[in-house]
Amino acid sequence: MNEKKYMIGLSGGINSMAVLCWLIEQPDKPKEIHLYYAHFDEHSEGTLDFVLDGILLAQKHFDKVHFKITYNSVLSYFEEQKMIPHPMVSPCSRELKIEPVIQYAFEHGIQVDLIGYVKHELKRRAGGQQAKQKTELFGLEKQYPVGEFTDEWCFEIVDKWLGYHPTIYDIIWTEEDFLEGLCSKRDIGKRVFLHNNCLPCKNMTLKQMKAVKKYFPEKHLLAMKLSATLGKFFGRDKDQFYAEFGRELGQDVTCEACKF
Repeated sequence: MNEKKYMIGLSGGINSMAVLCWLIEQPDKPKEIHLYYAHFDEHSEGTLDFVLDGILLAQKHFDKVHFKITYNSVLSYFEEQKMIPHPMVSPCSRELKIEPVIQYAFEHGIQVDLIGYVKHELKRRAGGQQAKQKTELFGLEKQYPVGEFTDEWCFEIVDKWLGYHPTIYDIIWTEEDFLEGLCSKRDIGKRVFLHNNCLPCKNMTLKQMKAVKKYFPEKHLLAMKLSATLGKFFGRDKDQFYAEFGRELGQDVTCEACKF
């Protein structure tokens, strides 16, 4: 049995859970694994239960399972910082997820960090498929074990081992959405939400923001109230945001206070 300490940072989404399921199927699976999950109030309903079920699954298949869950709110973070970050800058992810998980890995002597980038993400984020292994300064080896696979493969292996996946992935663009101007004709039948991340995320396009408003109106309303309070905007385009949501926020697209 593999004596190295492995860690999986569970995001609450399908790909990181697929890594755990993949690891269960390996003949030389590790004796000890660590699971780290940063929960956010802005995640879709059922996400925490999905992660907890994954932890229970791990406990059935590995000798030693250690886990840590932190509880956060990205809206509270923005309110405390008095800002909504630029979409290309992610202090929320860095301070609430990335830095804590790195600290956890260092404190617990983790040797291998398994990351759930699938094929299309690995090309974009990890510098190409040849970058399947990377070693950090303190000896943490990063591996991308599902980098040869697709999102659909992730659904298959998670459904096989857990029996279900988060319901947010089952929301499909419809003819009604097309008629309402929320999607294009070719979107019909495709998934609305490709990732189970914060609702809304400060990085979303206007199309994604509209989808959150329709399918998760309560979460969208909380974000809009914070936007009005701070005089800042969510998403990638200020003009589009205020053209779409400005009336309900009582703010003008040209408001100088809304600039970064």
